[in-house]
Amino acid sequence: MSRVLVVDDDPMLCRFLELSLGFHGHGVETARDYPAGLRAALRCAYDLLILDVFLPGGSGLDILRRLRAGPGREVPVIVLSGHHQEEIADRALDAGATAYVGKPFLLESLVGEIERLTREVPEPCGDDTATLPTASSS
Repeated sequence: MSRVLVVDDDPMLCRFLELSLGFHGHGVETARDYPAGLRAALRCAYDLLILDVFLPGGSGLDILRRLRAGPGREVPVIVLSGHHQEEIADRALDAGATAYVGKPFLLESLVGEIERLTREVPEPCGDDTATLPTASSS
């Protein structure tokens, strides 16, 4: 089961994704504004993030930039936006988005993209440190 963070200010969309993605075997947490989304994203506890572009208090693209500059640089991120402008999609991909999906979207398409991106998920924070050896008894 993958862990997904959804950051979107639409409570109905958040609930819909919680239920729908949960049905498909994904654990979902939500945040509805920039500060809560940024705190959650930087915890590095997720296998995939879904970010809206326009959020109360800031931009999902700013969350993405902060994530990519820090320990979560390997986590797949899908940017969702109801603004179907090529410029926004380009900005999202330039900021480090793994994929861009316009609203409205087909649930099956989003689920397929999530499953594709989480098949071989790196450690949530890109932790490539070796496992420490354990002491063995003689």
